[in-house]
Amino acid sequence: MEIMKYPQAHFRNEAHGMVLLGTRIPETGELCFPPPEFLHAGQTAEPVSMGPSGCLYTFTTVHPGKAPAYTLGMVDFGNGLRVFGRLAWPEGSEPAIGDAVHAVAFTLPDGTPDYAFAPWKGAAA
Repeated sequence: MEIMKYPQAHFRNEAHGMVLLGTRIPETGELCFPPPEFLHAGQTAEPVSMGPSGCLYTFTTVHPGKAPAYTLGMVDFGNGLRVFGRLAWPEGSEPAIGDAVHAVAFTLPDGTPDYAFAPWKGAAA
């Protein structure tokens, strides 16, 4: 059986900011995020924009010993998907369940580009 790597990234920068990209499996209509890493022979997956904002479903702060604490959250998007990621809140402020958020560029400690969620000042999620 042939296996091929899914060719699209799970986020991209656009003129209005970062957009997360899920996928839709045309045969089943299933939506997923992140996209599958690999597709089996003949299987297809279409990129699907997650939309400009989501709603913070829940969050927790991780305290990894001597390293700085960081916050992780689950975000609900209008297409029905729930996405996990870091939260990037301004210093001195705290997230709250129900906050409108959007994806922003974030760099992992090893230098890998990724996304995080930050408060969104636009319309409701």
